Amino acid sequence: MTGSLAPRALAGALTEWRRALGDEHVVTSAEQLRQALAATLEHPSEVWALLRPGSREQLRQLVLTAQRHRVPLYTVSTGKNWGLGSRLPVRPGCVLVELSRLTTISDFDPELATVTVEPGVTFQQLYDFLAAQGAPLFVSVTGASPGASVIGNTLERGDGAGVYGDRVHQVCAFEALLATGETVSTGFARFGQVELARLHRFGVGPALDGLLTQSNFAIVTRLTVWLQRLPRSLSVVRFSLRQEQRLPPLVQALQALRLDGTLRSVVGLWNDYRVLSTRQRYPWELTQGATPLTRAQLATLAPAWGGGRWFGTAALYAPSPAVGAALREHVQATLGPLVDELEIQSREGEPKSGAELFHEGDPAFRFLQGIPHQGSLASVYWRWRGPLPAALDPDRDGCGVLWCCPTLPFRGSALAAAAELAEEVMLRHGFEPLLACLAQTERCLYLVPLIIYDRRLAGEDARARACHDELLTRYVELGFLPYRLGVQSMGALPPSVDDTDALLRRLKRLFDPAGLLSPGRYEPSD
Repeated sequence: MTGSLAPRALAGALTEWRRALGDEHVVTSAEQLRQALAATLEHPSEVWALLRPGSREQLRQLVLTAQRHRVPLYTVSTGKNWGLGSRLPVRPGCVLVELSRLTTISDFDPELATVTVEPGVTFQQLYDFLAAQGAPLFVSVTGASPGASVIGNTLERGDGAGVYGDRVHQVCAFEALLATGETVSTGFARFGQVELARLHRFGVGPALDGLLTQSNFAIVTRLTVWLQRLPRSLSVVRFSLRQEQRLPPLVQALQALRLDGTLRSVVGLWNDYRVLSTRQRYPWELTQGATPLTRAQLATLAPAWGGGRWFGTAALYAPSPAVGAALREHVQATLGPLVDELEIQSREGEPKSGAELFHEGDPAFRFLQGIPHQGSLASVYWRWRGPLPAALDPDRDGCGVLWCCPTLPFRGSALAAAAELAEEVMLRHGFEPLLACLAQTERCLYLVPLIIYDRRLAGEDARARACHDELLTRYVELGFLPYRLGVQSMGALPPSVDDTDALLRRLKRLFDPAGLLSPGRYEPSD
C-alpha cells in the first residue's frame, strides 16, 4: 500500500464493500490483482482491490463508502482499452472499479432508432440484441475487441465506422454519478422520463455532456445511443496507390467527397506495412530474426499485400438502388483518375441486423455494417511467435501495443508530412510504421501509428515507449495534437495558453472535492 491512505481506512472500506457486493466481487488476492493489471504497455501501477458492482445502486453505495473512507477509485468499463492502458490506472495507489456487470439494455425505440445502455454493454452484446429484434439498424462498431464497452469507447471519443462513426456526437441523455453520491442527467433527461430525453442532445440550458467525456469528473452509468439504419443499397469502395507522391491529391479528393455529402461515412486509409500486418505475422524467416522489417524486405512480400503503397476503403450508404448508382458514378469519376486500382462492390435489399447485405467474413464489410469482429485485433499479434491463441487476449499474451493518436487537418500535405515523420521515427526505433488513417469528419483526419512488439523480450517496453514519446512530441510541435491519450501520456500535453487549465482544475474540485475519481485522468499538468 502506498500514499497517505491509512491501512485502517482501507480495511473499513473493504468490509463495507464485501457486505454490499458480496465477497466474490471484492478481489484482493495478489495473483488476481496481477492478472487484472496485465496490459499491452508498461506503466507503474498498484491497486489495492478490484470491485465489480452489479447495479447502478451498488455502484452508488460503493462510491459513498469510498468518500467516507477517502479511498481513491479508478473506473473502467470492460477494461479492453488496448494500446492506451487496458485497465491500468494513471496513478498507482487506488481501488480499481470494473463496470462489466452493468449490462442492462433498455428503452429500445426501432422507429426513432435509439437504445439506452449501461457501461458493461459490449459491442457484441448490443449487436446480438439488435439481431434478436430483427431491427434494420446498427451501431457503429470499433475495430478493437467485440468485448469492448460501447460507453467506454464513446467516453474516450473513440472512432467507428459508418455515417455515425464519430460516435460521441451520436449519444445523449448521460446519467452520471458524482463522487458525492449525487446523480446528474444531461439534456432533457434531467426533467425525468420525457421522450425527448432520448432524442435531443443538449436539451435546454448549459450542456454537461462534453464535460463527461475524456474526464474524471464523474462516472457515466448509462446513456442513449443513436442507431443508424442499414442501407437498402450499400457500395463498398476500395482503392489503392502504388506511388507515395499520389497520396496528397487523393486525400484532397476524398475531402471534397466528404464535404459535399457523397461520402457520408468514415473513410479509411492504410499503408503497406499496416495491410501486411492484417494478412500475416512478422516474417521471421525472411529477416533471420532481425527487426524491423525494412522496405527492401517488405518489397519481396508484395504478393501478400497487393503491392500498393496506400490502400483505402469507403462506403456509400443509399436508401435506394437509384441513389446508390448515382453515388457510385460520381465516386468513379472523381477517384478513378487519381488511383491505380478502384473496385466498387454493391448490393441491394432489405437488410436487418443479423442478415446484412454483406455478411461474409471480410472484416472491412462487417465493420461497415456494425458487425463486431476480431479481424483487426489479430493484427496486434504481428510479432507473436507460434500459433495464435484460440481466444485472443493481448493483455494476457504479452502483446506490446502502443497507439499514438495525432489529429490532422484534412489536407493531403498534412497526411504526407505526418506519415513521413512516422516512418522515419518508427524504423529508427526498430518498429515497422504500421499506419492507419481515418477520415472521421469532413475537416479532420485521425492518424494512428501503431507500435507493435513482444513484451516478453527484455528492453522492448522501454524502446517502444521512447518511440511513442518521440512521435507524440514531434506531432505536438507540428500542431498535430492527439485526439486521445494513453495512461502513460496524460501529462504529456503542453499547458494551455489561456486560463483553461485553471478552470478545469476548479471544475474537478467542484465535481469531486476530494479528488477520488480516477486521479490523473485527462487532468491538466501542474
